[in-house]
Amino acid sequence: MARRSTPCTQADLTRLLKAVLAAGVGVERIAGVKLTKDGAEVLFGEAKPIQNSSNNPWDEVLE
Repeated sequence: MARRSTPCTQADLTRLLKAVLAAGVGVERIAGVKLTKDGAEVLFGEAKPIQNSSNNPWDEVLE
């Protein structure tokens, strides 16, 4: 059985991210890359701080 050709390769994703960085977008603004049937999309966002919502008393000891 023949494989379907992928809409984008790893090299395409590398070129996409290099182009985004060359356009002046900082690395901290890139949240990820979403692959779709039509190609790839770059997702932008802010880094969210990790919130520790557990009530485990050992968390303070382990930090």
